[in-house]
Amino acid sequence: MKIPYNPGLVIEPDDGKRAYLIDSIRHPAEIQLLRRTYGQSFALIGVVCQESERERRVLGKYFTDPQRLQDKFASQAREFIKRDADDVDNKHGQHVGDAFHQADFFVDNTKSDPKDEQQLLDEGLGRLINIVTHEKLIRPTIEETAMHHAHSARVRSACLSRQVGAALIDEGGTVVATGTNEVPRAGGGVYGEHFASKFPPHDDRCAFSRGVCSNNQEQNAIVEELIEQLPELKDVSDKFDLAARIRKTRLGSLIEFSRAVHAEMDAVLSAGRVGVSTTGTRLFVTTFPCHYCARHIVGAGVSEVQYIEPYPKSLALKLHCDAIEVDADNWNPPERISIAEERKLTEPPAEGRVLFRPFNGVAPRLYERAFEKTWELKDKVSGEMKMTPPGWGDGWGAFTLSYPQLEAKLSES
Repeated sequence: MKIPYNPGLVIEPDDGKRAYLIDSIRHPAEIQLLRRTYGQSFALIGVVCQESERERRVLGKYFTDPQRLQDKFASQAREFIKRDADDVDNKHGQHVGDAFHQADFFVDNTKSDPKDEQQLLDEGLGRLINIVTHEKLIRPTIEETAMHHAHSARVRSACLSRQVGAALIDEGGTVVATGTNEVPRAGGGVYGEHFASKFPPHDDRCAFSRGVCSNNQEQNAIVEELIEQLPELKDVSDKFDLAARIRKTRLGSLIEFSRAVHAEMDAVLSAGRVGVSTTGTRLFVTTFPCHYCARHIVGAGVSEVQYIEPYPKSLALKLHCDAIEVDADNWNPPERISIAEERKLTEPPAEGRVLFRPFNGVAPRLYERAFEKTWELKDKVSGEMKMTPPGWGDGWGAFTLSYPQLEAKLSES
Protein backbone atom coordinates (compact mmCIF):
# COMPACT_ATOMS: atom_id res chain seq x y z
CA MET A 1 0.00 0.00 0.00
CA LYS A 2 1.40 3.38 -0.97
CA ILE A 3 1.17 5.99 1.80
CA PRO A 4 1.72 9.68 0.90
CA TYR A 5 4.81 11.25 2.42
CA ASN A 6 3.94 13.34 5.47
CA PRO A 7 6.89 15.40 6.79
CA GLY A 8 7.34 15.00 10.52
CA LEU A 9 4.97 12.05 10.87
CA VAL A 10 6.36 9.50 13.33
CA ILE A 11 5.87 5.86 12.33
CA GLU A 12 5.69 3.60 15.36
CA PRO A 13 6.99 0.02 14.89
CA ASP A 14 4.25 -2.60 14.64
CA ASP A 15 3.59 -5.90 12.87
CA GLY A 16 2.82 -4.21 9.56
CA LYS A 17 5.27 -4.51 6.68
CA ARG A 18 6.54 -1.26 5.22
CA ALA A 19 9.06 -0.38 2.53
CA TYR A 20 10.81 2.99 2.57
CA LEU A 21 12.47 4.44 -0.52
CA ILE A 22 15.45 6.79 -0.33
CA ASP A 23 15.74 8.29 -3.78
CA SER A 24 19.43 9.23 -3.71
CA ILE A 25 22.59 7.99 -2.00
CA ARG A 26 25.80 9.78 -2.90
CA HIS A 27 28.52 8.55 -0.56
CA PRO A 28 29.79 5.09 0.52
CA ALA A 29 29.55 6.10 4.18
CA GLU A 30 25.78 6.48 3.80
CA ILE A 31 25.55 2.90 2.55
CA GLN A 32 27.61 1.54 5.43
CA LEU A 33 25.47 3.42 7.95
CA LEU A 34 22.23 2.07 6.47
CA ARG A 35 23.58 -1.48 6.26
CA ARG A 36 24.80 -1.42 9.86
CA THR A 37 21.49 0.05 11.02
CA TYR A 38 19.04 -2.08 9.06
CA GLY A 39 21.11 -5.15 8.21
CA GLN A 40 19.48 -7.43 5.67
CA SER A 41 16.36 -5.25 5.54
CA PHE A 42 18.28 -2.74 3.44
CA ALA A 43 18.72 -3.25 -0.31
CA LEU A 44 20.59 -0.79 -2.51
CA ILE A 45 19.51 -0.40 -6.15
CA GLY A 46 22.12 0.89 -8.59
CA VAL A 47 20.54 2.73 -11.51
CA VAL A 48 22.50 2.47 -14.76
CA CYS A 49 22.21 5.08 -17.51
CA GLN A 50 24.35 5.95 -20.53
CA GLU A 51 26.34 9.13 -19.99
CA SER A 52 24.94 10.81 -23.11
CA GLU A 53 21.40 10.26 -21.82
CA ARG A 54 22.33 11.54 -18.35
CA GLU A 55 23.75 14.68 -19.94
CA ARG A 56 20.55 15.15 -21.96
CA ARG A 57 18.41 14.81 -18.83
CA VAL A 58 20.52 17.26 -16.81
CA LEU A 59 20.26 19.80 -19.63
CA GLY A 60 16.50 19.27 -19.79
CA LYS A 61 16.06 19.70 -16.05
CA TYR A 62 18.24 22.73 -15.34
CA PHE A 63 18.50 24.68 -18.60
CA THR A 64 16.09 26.34 -21.02
CA ASP A 65 15.61 25.19 -24.62
CA PRO A 66 17.98 27.82 -26.11
CA GLN A 67 20.65 27.07 -23.50
CA ARG A 68 20.64 23.32 -24.23
CA LEU A 69 22.04 23.97 -27.70
CA GLN A 70 25.04 25.95 -26.43
CA ASP A 71 28.34 24.17 -25.83
CA LYS A 72 29.10 26.02 -22.60
CA PHE A 73 25.92 24.73 -20.95
CA ALA A 74 26.57 21.21 -22.20
CA SER A 75 30.03 21.53 -20.64
CA GLN A 76 28.44 22.62 -17.35
CA ALA A 77 26.19 19.55 -17.43
CA ARG A 78 29.22 17.28 -17.94
CA GLU A 79 31.04 18.96 -15.05
CA PHE A 80 27.95 18.48 -12.88
CA ILE A 81 27.92 14.75 -13.67
CA LYS A 82 31.68 14.50 -13.09
CA ARG A 83 31.46 16.23 -9.70
CA ASP A 84 28.54 13.98 -8.74
CA ALA A 85 30.65 10.91 -9.50
CA ASP A 86 33.71 12.07 -7.56
CA ASP A 87 34.18 15.40 -5.80
CA VAL A 88 37.97 15.16 -5.58
CA ASP A 89 38.30 18.32 -3.49
CA ASN A 90 35.79 17.29 -0.82
CA LYS A 91 36.25 14.03 1.04
CA HIS A 92 32.70 14.20 2.39
CA GLY A 93 31.13 15.50 -0.81
CA GLN A 94 29.52 13.63 -3.71
CA HIS A 95 31.16 10.25 -4.39
CA VAL A 96 28.53 8.32 -6.33
CA GLY A 97 31.23 6.46 -8.27
CA ASP A 98 32.55 4.88 -5.06
CA ALA A 99 29.04 4.09 -3.83
CA PHE A 100 27.45 2.74 -7.02
CA HIS A 101 29.21 -0.61 -7.25
CA GLN A 102 28.11 -1.53 -3.72
CA ALA A 103 24.52 -2.00 -4.91
CA ASP A 104 22.56 -5.22 -4.36
CA PHE A 105 20.65 -4.95 -7.62
CA PHE A 106 21.24 -3.05 -10.87
CA VAL A 107 18.63 -1.74 -13.29
CA ASP A 108 19.07 0.14 -16.59
CA ASN A 109 17.26 3.48 -16.84
CA THR A 110 18.70 4.60 -20.20
CA LYS A 111 15.49 4.24 -22.19
CA SER A 112 12.82 6.87 -21.64
CA ASP A 113 9.28 7.52 -22.81
CA PRO A 114 8.65 11.19 -23.72
CA LYS A 115 4.89 10.65 -23.20
CA ASP A 116 5.44 8.94 -19.85
CA GLU A 117 3.05 6.15 -20.81
CA GLN A 118 5.36 3.14 -20.43
CA GLN A 119 6.66 1.65 -17.21
CA LEU A 120 10.12 0.82 -18.53
CA LEU A 121 11.59 -0.32 -15.21
CA ASP A 122 8.73 -2.60 -14.15
CA GLU A 123 10.32 -5.82 -15.40
CA GLY A 124 13.65 -5.38 -13.63
CA LEU A 125 12.30 -3.91 -10.40
CA GLY A 126 9.41 -6.38 -10.41
CA ARG A 127 11.92 -9.21 -10.41
CA LEU A 128 13.67 -7.73 -7.36
CA ILE A 129 10.32 -7.42 -5.55
CA ASN A 130 9.53 -11.05 -6.33
CA ILE A 131 12.91 -12.05 -4.88
CA VAL A 132 12.28 -10.08 -1.69
CA THR A 133 8.65 -11.16 -1.23
CA HIS A 134 8.94 -14.70 -2.63
CA GLU A 135 5.79 -14.09 -4.64
CA LYS A 136 7.40 -16.17 -7.39
CA LEU A 137 10.27 -18.62 -7.54
CA ILE A 138 13.17 -16.72 -9.12
CA ARG A 139 16.47 -18.25 -10.16
CA PRO A 140 19.61 -16.58 -11.59
CA THR A 141 20.19 -15.66 -15.19
CA ILE A 142 23.34 -16.70 -17.04
CA GLU A 143 24.64 -13.16 -16.64
CA GLU A 144 24.06 -13.10 -12.87
CA THR A 145 25.82 -16.43 -12.40
CA ALA A 146 28.76 -15.30 -14.55
CA MET A 147 29.17 -12.10 -12.54
CA HIS A 148 28.95 -14.13 -9.33
CA HIS A 149 31.90 -16.22 -10.59
CA ALA A 150 33.78 -12.99 -11.40
CA HIS A 151 33.17 -11.72 -7.88
CA SER A 152 34.39 -15.01 -6.38
CA ALA A 153 37.58 -14.69 -8.43
CA ARG A 154 37.93 -11.07 -7.30
CA VAL A 155 38.27 -11.85 -3.61
CA ARG A 156 41.23 -14.16 -4.31
CA SER A 157 43.40 -11.15 -5.08
CA ALA A 158 45.90 -9.86 -2.52
CA CYS A 159 46.79 -6.81 -4.64
CA LEU A 160 47.53 -3.76 -2.48
CA SER A 161 45.66 -1.42 -4.86
CA ARG A 162 42.32 -3.08 -5.65
CA GLN A 163 40.55 -6.38 -6.15
CA VAL A 164 39.14 -7.21 -9.59
CA GLY A 165 37.64 -10.46 -10.85
CA ALA A 166 36.64 -11.72 -14.29
CA ALA A 167 34.75 -14.68 -15.72
CA LEU A 168 34.77 -15.77 -19.36
CA ILE A 169 31.74 -17.68 -20.67
CA ASP A 170 31.09 -19.37 -24.01
CA GLU A 171 28.02 -18.92 -26.23
CA GLY A 172 26.08 -21.43 -24.15
CA GLY A 173 26.80 -19.67 -20.86
CA THR A 174 29.36 -22.16 -19.55
CA VAL A 175 32.19 -20.57 -17.56
CA VAL A 176 35.40 -21.48 -19.40
CA ALA A 177 37.85 -19.43 -17.31
CA THR A 178 38.07 -17.00 -14.41
CA GLY A 179 40.74 -14.47 -13.55
CA THR A 180 41.91 -12.17 -10.78
CA ASN A 181 44.38 -9.29 -10.66
CA GLU A 182 47.46 -10.92 -9.22
CA VAL A 183 51.22 -11.30 -9.70
CA PRO A 184 52.06 -13.88 -12.40
CA ARG A 185 53.90 -17.05 -11.47
CA ALA A 186 56.50 -18.88 -13.56
CA GLY A 187 54.97 -21.89 -15.27
CA GLY A 188 51.61 -20.21 -15.82
CA GLY A 189 48.87 -18.69 -13.74
CA VAL A 190 49.23 -16.38 -10.77
CA TYR A 191 50.40 -16.68 -7.18
CA GLY A 192 47.94 -17.91 -4.59
CA GLU A 193 46.62 -20.84 -6.61
CA HIS A 194 47.95 -24.15 -5.30
CA PHE A 195 46.79 -27.27 -3.53
CA ALA A 196 47.78 -28.07 0.04
CA SER A 197 51.17 -29.77 -0.06
CA LYS A 198 54.15 -30.69 2.08
CA PHE A 199 56.27 -28.02 0.41
CA PRO A 200 54.00 -25.08 -0.51
CA PRO A 201 55.40 -22.87 -3.28
CA HIS A 202 57.03 -19.54 -2.50
CA ASP A 203 54.52 -16.68 -2.56
CA ASP A 204 56.08 -13.51 -3.99
CA ARG A 205 52.96 -11.35 -4.00
CA CYS A 206 53.61 -7.79 -2.81
CA ALA A 207 51.49 -8.27 0.32
CA PHE A 208 53.53 -11.28 1.47
CA SER A 209 57.08 -10.51 0.33
CA ARG A 210 57.95 -6.92 -0.55
CA GLY A 211 55.32 -5.09 1.47
CA VAL A 212 55.07 -2.22 -1.00
CA CYS A 213 53.26 -1.43 -4.26
CA SER A 214 55.71 -1.22 -7.15
CA ASN A 215 53.37 1.09 -9.08
CA ASN A 216 53.46 3.73 -6.34
CA GLN A 217 57.23 3.38 -6.06
CA GLU A 218 57.72 4.08 -9.76
CA GLN A 219 55.23 6.98 -9.74
CA ASN A 220 57.12 8.58 -6.86
CA ALA A 221 60.43 8.07 -8.67
CA ILE A 222 59.05 9.87 -11.74
CA VAL A 223 57.77 12.75 -9.59
CA GLU A 224 61.19 13.12 -7.96
CA GLU A 225 62.88 13.02 -11.36
CA LEU A 226 60.59 15.76 -12.70
CA ILE A 227 61.31 18.01 -9.73
CA GLU A 228 65.03 17.36 -10.05
CA GLN A 229 65.21 17.99 -13.80
CA LEU A 230 63.04 21.14 -14.03
CA PRO A 231 64.73 24.19 -12.43
CA GLU A 232 61.44 26.03 -11.85
CA LEU A 233 60.20 23.05 -9.81
CA LYS A 234 63.48 22.42 -8.04
CA ASP A 235 63.38 25.89 -6.45
CA VAL A 236 59.91 25.41 -4.89
CA SER A 237 60.26 25.43 -1.10
CA ASP A 238 57.43 23.01 -0.21
CA LYS A 239 58.48 19.86 -2.06
CA PHE A 240 55.84 17.67 -0.38
CA ASP A 241 52.97 19.90 -1.53
CA LEU A 242 54.48 20.10 -5.02
CA ALA A 243 54.79 16.31 -5.24
CA ALA A 244 51.18 15.91 -4.07
CA ARG A 245 49.96 18.31 -6.76
CA ILE A 246 51.91 16.47 -9.45
CA ARG A 247 50.37 13.18 -8.34
CA LYS A 248 46.91 14.70 -8.92
CA THR A 249 47.75 14.98 -12.62
CA ARG A 250 47.46 12.07 -15.05
CA LEU A 251 50.86 10.92 -13.84
CA GLY A 252 49.11 9.69 -10.72
CA SER A 253 46.85 7.53 -12.91
CA LEU A 254 49.68 5.53 -14.47
CA ILE A 255 49.13 1.81 -13.91
CA GLU A 256 51.76 0.10 -16.06
CA PHE A 257 54.24 -0.39 -13.20
CA SER A 258 52.03 -2.80 -11.28
CA ARG A 259 53.36 -6.35 -11.04
CA ALA A 260 49.88 -7.84 -11.27
CA VAL A 261 48.31 -9.38 -14.34
CA HIS A 262 44.88 -7.78 -14.69
CA ALA A 263 41.85 -9.99 -14.06
CA GLU A 264 40.63 -9.82 -17.67
CA MET A 265 44.01 -10.92 -18.98
CA ASP A 266 44.29 -13.67 -16.38
CA ALA A 267 40.94 -15.07 -17.58
CA VAL A 268 41.89 -14.86 -21.27
CA LEU A 269 45.32 -16.41 -20.64
CA SER A 270 43.78 -19.16 -18.49
CA ALA A 271 41.49 -20.10 -21.38
CA GLY A 272 44.42 -20.08 -23.79
CA ARG A 273 46.54 -22.35 -21.59
CA VAL A 274 43.94 -25.12 -21.81
CA GLY A 275 43.20 -24.61 -25.49
CA VAL A 276 39.79 -22.92 -25.21
CA SER A 277 39.05 -20.43 -27.99
CA THR A 278 38.07 -16.95 -26.80
CA THR A 279 36.40 -16.03 -30.09
CA GLY A 280 32.75 -15.19 -29.51
CA THR A 281 32.99 -15.41 -25.72
CA ARG A 282 31.48 -12.96 -23.24
CA LEU A 283 33.55 -11.45 -20.44
CA PHE A 284 32.09 -10.47 -17.07
CA VAL A 285 34.36 -8.28 -14.98
CA THR A 286 33.77 -6.52 -11.67
CA THR A 287 35.45 -3.29 -12.86
CA PHE A 288 35.41 -1.57 -16.27
CA PRO A 289 38.51 -2.69 -18.21
CA CYS A 290 41.52 -0.39 -18.44
CA HIS A 291 42.78 0.59 -21.90
CA TYR A 292 45.56 -2.00 -21.69
CA CYS A 293 43.09 -4.83 -21.21
CA ALA A 294 40.60 -3.39 -23.70
CA ARG A 295 42.98 -3.80 -26.64
CA HIS A 296 43.64 -7.43 -25.70
CA ILE A 297 39.93 -8.12 -25.17
CA VAL A 298 39.24 -6.85 -28.68
CA GLY A 299 42.17 -8.82 -30.09
CA ALA A 300 41.06 -12.01 -28.32
CA GLY A 301 37.76 -12.02 -30.20
CA VAL A 302 35.55 -11.44 -27.15
CA SER A 303 32.15 -10.25 -28.36
CA GLU A 304 30.75 -8.64 -25.21
CA VAL A 305 31.94 -7.23 -21.89
CA GLN A 306 29.73 -6.57 -18.87
CA TYR A 307 31.05 -4.71 -15.82
CA ILE A 308 29.87 -3.29 -12.49
CA GLU A 309 32.30 -0.68 -11.18
CA PRO A 310 33.22 2.28 -13.42
CA TYR A 311 36.93 3.02 -13.90
CA PRO A 312 37.46 6.69 -14.82
CA LYS A 313 41.20 6.17 -15.48
CA SER A 314 40.43 3.93 -18.45
CA LEU A 315 40.91 5.41 -21.93
CA ALA A 316 39.43 2.33 -23.59
CA LEU A 317 36.52 4.13 -25.26
CA LYS A 318 38.71 7.01 -26.42
CA LEU A 319 41.52 4.88 -27.85
CA HIS A 320 39.38 2.09 -29.32
CA CYS A 321 36.18 3.83 -30.39
CA ASP A 322 36.52 2.01 -33.73
CA ALA A 323 36.22 -1.39 -32.07
CA ILE A 324 34.04 -0.81 -28.99
CA GLU A 325 30.29 -0.08 -28.83
CA VAL A 326 28.46 1.07 -25.68
CA ASP A 327 24.91 1.22 -27.08
CA ALA A 328 23.34 -2.25 -27.14
CA ASP A 329 20.61 -1.08 -29.53
CA ASN A 330 23.21 -0.15 -32.17
CA TRP A 331 25.47 -3.15 -31.59
CA ASN A 332 26.57 -5.55 -34.30
CA PRO A 333 28.68 -8.42 -32.90
CA PRO A 334 32.10 -8.87 -34.52
CA GLU A 335 31.78 -11.80 -36.91
CA ARG A 336 34.17 -13.18 -39.47
CA ILE A 337 32.50 -14.64 -42.54
CA SER A 338 33.99 -16.91 -45.16
CA ILE A 339 34.71 -15.83 -48.73
CA ALA A 340 31.87 -18.09 -49.89
CA GLU A 341 29.40 -16.37 -47.55
CA GLU A 342 30.69 -12.94 -48.55
CA ARG A 343 29.99 -13.67 -52.23
CA LYS A 344 26.31 -14.19 -51.39
CA LEU A 345 25.98 -10.71 -49.89
CA THR A 346 24.46 -7.90 -51.93
CA GLU A 347 25.92 -5.14 -49.73
CA PRO A 348 28.84 -4.78 -47.32
CA PRO A 349 28.27 -6.45 -43.92
CA ALA A 350 27.62 -4.24 -40.90
CA GLU A 351 30.70 -3.15 -38.98
CA GLY A 352 31.13 -5.41 -35.96
CA ARG A 353 32.28 -4.15 -32.57
CA VAL A 354 32.75 -5.40 -29.03
CA LEU A 355 29.90 -4.37 -26.74
CA PHE A 356 30.90 -2.82 -23.39
CA ARG A 357 27.85 -2.41 -21.19
CA PRO A 358 26.97 -2.17 -17.48
CA PHE A 359 25.73 -5.26 -15.70
CA ASN A 360 22.03 -5.49 -14.83
CA GLY A 361 20.29 -7.77 -12.35
CA VAL A 362 21.13 -9.33 -8.99
CA ALA A 363 24.57 -8.20 -7.82
CA PRO A 364 27.09 -10.74 -6.46
CA ARG A 365 26.65 -9.44 -2.92
CA LEU A 366 22.93 -10.43 -3.03
CA TYR A 367 23.32 -13.59 -5.13
CA GLU A 368 23.37 -16.19 -2.36
CA ARG A 369 20.57 -14.59 -0.33
CA ALA A 370 18.41 -14.16 -3.44
CA PHE A 371 18.74 -17.67 -4.83
CA GLU A 372 19.59 -20.04 -1.99
CA LYS A 373 16.69 -22.36 -1.15
CA THR A 374 15.57 -21.22 2.30
CA TRP A 375 11.82 -21.72 1.74
CA GLU A 376 10.03 -25.04 1.39
CA LEU A 377 8.91 -25.32 -2.22
CA LYS A 378 6.51 -28.26 -2.04
CA ASP A 379 3.97 -29.98 0.13
CA LYS A 380 5.87 -32.86 1.72
CA VAL A 381 2.91 -35.22 1.34
CA SER A 382 1.33 -34.39 -2.01
CA GLY A 383 4.51 -33.13 -3.65
CA GLU A 384 2.64 -30.17 -5.14
CA MET A 385 4.56 -26.92 -5.36
CA LYS A 386 3.83 -24.75 -2.35
CA MET A 387 6.14 -21.96 -1.17
CA THR A 388 6.33 -21.83 2.63
CA PRO A 389 8.65 -19.58 4.65
CA PRO A 390 10.88 -21.10 7.35
CA GLY A 391 9.88 -20.70 10.98
CA TRP A 392 12.58 -18.14 11.66
CA GLY A 393 11.24 -15.70 9.04
CA ASP A 394 12.09 -14.64 5.53
CA GLY A 395 15.54 -13.17 6.20
CA TRP A 396 14.57 -9.65 5.16
CA GLY A 397 13.02 -8.43 8.39
CA ALA A 398 14.76 -6.20 10.92
CA PHE A 399 14.65 -6.39 14.69
CA THR A 400 12.59 -3.55 16.18
CA LEU A 401 14.30 -3.91 19.56
CA SER A 402 17.69 -2.73 20.71
CA TYR A 403 20.35 -5.33 21.51
CA PRO A 404 19.80 -5.07 25.31
CA GLN A 405 16.01 -5.39 24.84
CA LEU A 406 16.43 -8.33 22.46
CA GLU A 407 18.85 -10.10 24.82
CA ALA A 408 16.40 -9.61 27.69
CA LYS A 409 13.58 -11.11 25.62
CA LEU A 410 15.74 -14.09 24.66
CA SER A 411 16.71 -14.75 28.27
CA GLU A 412 13.01 -14.87 29.24
CA SER A 413 12.14 -17.60 26.75
